[in-house]
Amino acid sequence: MKHGIKILYGILIIGVLVSVFHILNDQGGSALGNIIDTLTITSIILFLSTILFIFLSFKKHIRKISIWFLLILSCPLALMSMRHMTKELSLRMTETTTPDEFIYNVKVSKEKYEEDKIKLQNLVDSLIKVKTIQRPSELALRYFDGKTYNDSIERDWAIDLPTELEYKESIIDTLFYSENGNEIVAGLLINKAFNKYIDHSNGGIEYFGRGFKFDQKNWKPFKMLKYSVTGYDNYKGCSERLRYYYFKKIGTYENELNLNDTRFLNKIE
Repeated sequence: MKHGIKILYGILIIGVLVSVFHILNDQGGSALGNIIDTLTITSIILFLSTILFIFLSFKKHIRKISIWFLLILSCPLALMSMRHMTKELSLRMTETTTPDEFIYNVKVSKEKYEEDKIKLQNLVDSLIKVKTIQRPSELALRYFDGKTYNDSIERDWAIDLPTELEYKESIIDTLFYSENGNEIVAGLLINKAFNKYIDHSNGGIEYFGRGFKFDQKNWKPFKMLKYSVTGYDNYKGCSERLRYYYFKKIGTYENELNLNDTRFLNKIE
């Protein structure tokens, strides 16, 4: 306990120095996020260490202003962060935040489900904007509505893909049907692409996903939803995070309806 206060201040100084390091080595605006993460971790460690120090030497250091200064300094961010982490942990352990009475429970046969996934994957492939067309007269071979033909890739019905990525594959992760089980109304889509700017062990392959509404009667059948997940080097991780957002998080933190909520699905039929 002899050097306890020095150790506590050392924790604070290390956190500040690491934050300064992130500022000096900022690349593409990433410093802010790194600084917030550093200060959050520093505050939690400092707060818990100070509490422990006071508990172990209460009588000796209770009147020292420096101890209370560190406690008050670290308290707000530490408590806010720990509260957030507790909520996140609870959310991860929950299967869904959709109320039981509104849980989606439409049943379709496995054969129909797999056939529909393949059908939509092929349709997505036909709508992906693989590259930016520089000249309007430049044509590309397209597939749409059962027909293959040359087209200049109409922007109105193409599904955008970041131009810096090399598109590889579309994967329908999940499908939701109308109440009678006949029509697809929504789902989750994951794209697989090669990103030359990342150095993953799998050779630069990146997975990213979004939710979508689907209307087969519309000439632009897919309407992409606003929440997306990016930067995953494997399908499983991307799928789990996508489901976390659309089955759990938007129904709580975002104060919206989850994708597996019948109130949401009925609204888009």
